[in-house]
Amino acid sequence: MPYDSSRRQEGARSTRARVIDAAQASFLAHGYGATTIRRVAEDAGVSQETIYKTFGGKAALVKAVYDRSLAGDDDDIPLSERPEAIAVRDASSPDEAATAYAELGRVIASRIDPLLRVLHGAGDGDQALVDFARTTDQERHVGSSFYVTRWADNGWLREGITLEYAIDSIWALNAAPTRWLLMDHGWTAEEYTRWLAEMFRRAIFQP
Repeated sequence: MPYDSSRRQEGARSTRARVIDAAQASFLAHGYGATTIRRVAEDAGVSQETIYKTFGGKAALVKAVYDRSLAGDDDDIPLSERPEAIAVRDASSPDEAATAYAELGRVIASRIDPLLRVLHGAGDGDQALVDFARTTDQERHVGSSFYVTRWADNGWLREGITLEYAIDSIWALNAAPTRWLLMDHGWTAEEYTRWLAEMFRRAIFQP
């Protein structure tokens, strides 16, 4: 009789989800520095060895929490295939693209900002956090490149700018510090999203 690995795989997925849940709760409640592998293991009901084998350590655990927050769930569906991202990909005009991309940013921000604020508040003395910030910024740049390249292929970029300029502009405008600066000043998420869409239009698109 062939070996049925489905039950084992489901158990591994369940364990992974519990660990990520526990890690996320600890990061948000206690901060980055006070969250230890031991604390997460106890809260998740697993051994520390299980966490090290599954994730590789605290830095990788932070990234796992971030990645799940980015997607919104544990489903094996890439962010690019989620409804908000599809709306950006399928936009039929520059105006529609700017609005859809700003909305995608709003949805993602609502998921990742609680964690990012905790990590940002931990300071830059930890090399793991420096590496995490560098990695996530690079990933955002790749995402910006994907969409802006499509817009360039559609002939939507304004004259006089390069593709690299357009990509970097969208990447910078969509950075968390700018979002936090305005929202901490009293802007609502909806006001920020409208502003961001307008900045996208002015920065790279033809009038």
